[in-house]
Amino acid sequence: MTSPSRSSHRSDPVERAGFAAPQWDYSRLENAEPIEVIRWVVRTIERLAVATSFQSSGLVILHQIKTLAPGIPVLFLDTGFHFDETLEFRDRITKQWGLNIVNLRGEHGSPGRQAELYGLDLYLRDPNRCCAMNKVEPLQKELEGYDGWISGLRRDQSPLRAHTPIVEAQLLPSNNEILKIHPLANWTRDDMNRYVTDHEIPTHPLLERGYASVGCQPCTAPLDPHEHDERAGRWVGFNKNECGIHSFGKPGGARETEAEQ
Repeated sequence: MTSPSRSSHRSDPVERAGFAAPQWDYSRLENAEPIEVIRWVVRTIERLAVATSFQSSGLVILHQIKTLAPGIPVLFLDTGFHFDETLEFRDRITKQWGLNIVNLRGEHGSPGRQAELYGLDLYLRDPNRCCAMNKVEPLQKELEGYDGWISGLRRDQSPLRAHTPIVEAQLLPSNNEILKIHPLANWTRDDMNRYVTDHEIPTHPLLERGYASVGCQPCTAPLDPHEHDERAGRWVGFNKNECGIHSFGKPGGARETEAEQ
């Protein structure tokens, strides 16, 4: 599989009309296996990072990329509201796999300082603002130093993610364009679980307690056994399905619920 050289990728200017769209035809990656996509990314994008919350999809990507790009920055949004199990699992995998972890926090620095500045329980009063300051803004700021980042999104995770492309462009607040890559986009939960089993990859401890998608402790609940949407346990009681890190800088604008499609 041929790919554009780094020099041609950078020298071809992008015409901006409110949003920067990628100039290359990435359709050839649509049916590629995740490892092929990752190999292409490692060859093509010089300043590259992976973002993960240490759930199974992210671990599959880390397992595949850690030998192809040793030392690649692994971005973790350390909001201050994570389950203890998440932080302990992050630390264990980081040590076991020798990851170059980069912990990101909002400018306020801690939940205590957030409460001083914005009042108690902002996640209950204005979860969108809480996500913006603890997740979206720190990630946007960090991504200014990269040309591309890899995420573990899959199309079968929720209706809002059903049309996730393998490669897409995101526009940062600075108007810089960055590529976002989803190697597992066309994998199913069964595909992911099969890989995890075959390669004996550790799994987040909360998965065994009924959680299908694990985020910040105040905004995450176990999944109803009859629910097929993996994201249904997030922000229960709110018209919200996403934190915003996967929806900013897109042509259609940010989307947080299926109703906004």
